[in-house]
Amino acid sequence: MDYLVTVMHPQHSERTVTGEELPAAYAALKGTEANVSWGEEGSDFLILQVADEYCVITGAFDGGYYYLQTSDDDELVPVLMGDVDAEVPKGAIVPRELGLEVLLRVDDLPALRTDYMWVEAG
Repeated sequence: MDYLVTVMHPQHSERTVTGEELPAAYAALKGTEANVSWGEEGSDFLILQVADEYCVITGAFDGGYYYLQTSDDDELVPVLMGDVDAEVPKGAIVPRELGLEVLLRVDDLPALRTDYMWVEAG
């Protein structure tokens, strides 16, 4: 299982890491503006916007886009998505550690989709 780690700031870089390398690569993202993705555009994929204390997990499944949410709080709040200011539901701002947990479970996507609450991204 391979993941693409992209750092936007302080210096742009991209690298592919294996599942074995992912925990260390994810931990090293502290103090950066970064995302981690799995899968291919046009099929099922995940992309995580990773901040120091939280992450936003977006999944593409069955032709739609969904946020993983830990609550049903749909108040829109500002976040940085890559290098773009965006708004996401407050419930989609999840603990940073959950991002790593989800990425490490992509080999069982059906369980991942039922074990967590996914809400259509508007």
